[in-house]
Amino acid sequence: MPLHSFKEKLDRKVAGLHALGEHLGKKLESEAKSIASWTDRTGATRAAIHGGADKTDKGTTVYVAHGSKVGMYHELGTGIYGPNKRPITPKNKKALRFEIGGKTIFVKSVKGIKANPVLENTAKKIKAEIENAIRRYWQS
Repeated sequence: MPLHSFKEKLDRKVAGLHALGEHLGKKLESEAKSIASWTDRTGATRAAIHGGADKTDKGTTVYVAHGSKVGMYHELGTGIYGPNKRPITPKNKKALRFEIGGKTIFVKSVKGIKANPVLENTAKKIKAEIENAIRRYWQS
């Protein structure tokens, strides 16, 4: 095979890899949205989960990500369960204020929420499928 035709074939494969990456990223997005186990109030946090692919110097990076702060709170946890490992307390007031079931509640602190790593669990669940799809792509 002449060198220029090999280079052309490789360039086409690299370009096609990005299209495959986009497909796999959207698959990750769909799966993450379906397994997110929190109860939606508005649906905005679930809707903000997005997946796709970015071109890089070395090929393509497939990703799934939260598009909202609330999504990251679900992923990492908050308060004593989150990265800071401290209860959530008010910054400028004496108490936190919540509206629950039409009642106003004041508390000095809350524990936070435990991590619910939707993106991590999705990536682990689909990792082998992604690896196989990429392997088959390069073998074809």
